[in-house]
Amino acid sequence: MEPGLPFHLGCPAWSVPAWKGNFLPKTAAASDFLFHYSKVFNSVEGNSTFYALPKTETAERWASSVPDEFRFCFKVPRDISHGGGLTGNLPLLAEFFSFQEIFFQSGNLGPAFLQLHSSFGLSRFDELKRFCDQWPDDYPLAIEVRHREFFANGKGHQPLNDFLNERGYDRVIFDSGALYQSGPDDSIEAVSQTRKPNLPVHWEATSDQPFLRLVGRNQFTKADPWLAEAAKQAAKWISDGLHPFLFMHAPDDTFAPQLCERFYLALKRQLPELPDLDLSLASGDQMELF
Repeated sequence: MEPGLPFHLGCPAWSVPAWKGNFLPKTAAASDFLFHYSKVFNSVEGNSTFYALPKTETAERWASSVPDEFRFCFKVPRDISHGGGLTGNLPLLAEFFSFQEIFFQSGNLGPAFLQLHSSFGLSRFDELKRFCDQWPDDYPLAIEVRHREFFANGKGHQPLNDFLNERGYDRVIFDSGALYQSGPDDSIEAVSQTRKPNLPVHWEATSDQPFLRLVGRNQFTKADPWLAEAAKQAAKWISDGLHPFLFMHAPDDTFAPQLCERFYLALKRQLPELPDLDLSLASGDQMELF
């Protein structure tokens, strides 16, 4: 993507084996996937940090593989977010901060995101506040809640938004409407429909970097109405001077680049001045993708 765009767009991963020979070059080594991926997209979700933090030399290699405008959005480790308490593992939290510092120093650090378990409700709001007290001022943060008490019909919706606004944190907007529009088309979608939350979508921005995670379909054209709505909202954020982070998921990550492409086309209809997006830049070949 060209430098200076008023948003960041990407996939939930950069290392998908099925991309090799399609979205990524046939001859690419796994260690080079990120370099090729970053020729097209200017951000990525770092979901692997939910399970384990990489070695320092690996993180440094990641940071050196991408352009200056590229941003990593790493997920807070599950042993923190889904453990016995958000502040119950301070050594791991300190380790995560040291990991993020590598990308802060390289200029490639985007908002980390804290994904809370669906059982994390309003009764634990003070715990969330104590966690945020530990968070360094220089590191951006987005928070994803999955308990219905934090949505419009629950008592925690506005208090959470007010708290995030006060702290300058963004609330993750998780849109799975396309996934649940109908029954699954394949076994992968069937699994996704048992695992992904199906919650109300509210487009309020609580800070200056709205954070959207949209789950589409493997037949990615079926997600077009949801992509169009998200593009309309993203264009409004941009016109309001905000800088959104926009991530497109497919039940099968094989199709995530195409979902991003279709979202970008919808966004370009709202903002015609945007440059074209060329998925073939990642592979260097003009080929039919999937």
